[in-house]
Amino acid sequence: MKLRVLGCGGGIGGRQPLTTSLLVDDDILIDAGSGVGTLDIDALARIDHVFLTHGHLDHVAFLALLVDAVRGVRRGPVTVHASQKVTAMLKQSLFNWALWPDFGEIPNGDGPTMQWAPFTPGDEVEIGGRSIRSHEVNHAPGSVGYQVCSGDAGFLFTGDLMSTPSLWAAVAGDARLSRVLVECSVPNAEAELALLARHHCPDTLLRDIRAMPPEVAFFITHLKPGMEDQIMAELNGAGQRRFSALACGDEFEF
Repeated sequence: MKLRVLGCGGGIGGRQPLTTSLLVDDDILIDAGSGVGTLDIDALARIDHVFLTHGHLDHVAFLALLVDAVRGVRRGPVTVHASQKVTAMLKQSLFNWALWPDFGEIPNGDGPTMQWAPFTPGDEVEIGGRSIRSHEVNHAPGSVGYQVCSGDAGFLFTGDLMSTPSLWAAVAGDARLSRVLVECSVPNAEAELALLARHHCPDTLLRDIRAMPPEVAFFITHLKPGMEDQIMAELNGAGQRRFSALACGDEFEF
């Protein structure tokens, strides 16, 4: 199983200017931020499944453009997996014929251009030998992270979140987990903003992950533009473990 980082920025104008999107092999997309725009039409047409962590624009905006681009190019619908709350919100607020056409009603061959696969957080699906399990996290309504495994190896992508002890309790004992991609959006000086916006700052992240095995590698995503160096310095300066900043174009094999 291969993982390619298409976008991981916490906004535009920073060191990582493309927002969140991860490509698993060539057929599974996790989140649909502006990083999706780096793919050509052939690569877009190979995406069969999109898994959304939550409904904020920096994670879903290019889903609208993706399904528009592949209609007539691929056969069969793109399946969009999201929690029941996020599915309902996107149907009402994005794919509503006012802000964007409802591609669930627009035909593509014998079926629609896109189809929804709503789930309850905690559910797990298997696609081509890869298991994708959702974990509820504290952020926007219906937010989840995903643990993606193939055989005896895999990774956790938290999506956006604030302190969520239940997530780390659920994954700490899983020997398949070798890498964690976790957000830390602002430095400790912005702790009040982190609480208001339901994101991590270094102190809250360090508290949450104390029980994680030391051999698990941690990669930091969603760093706010202009704050990258301060956030990473505070994380690594704590001496708990070594953290690396995730970058667009990073690739991992499992």
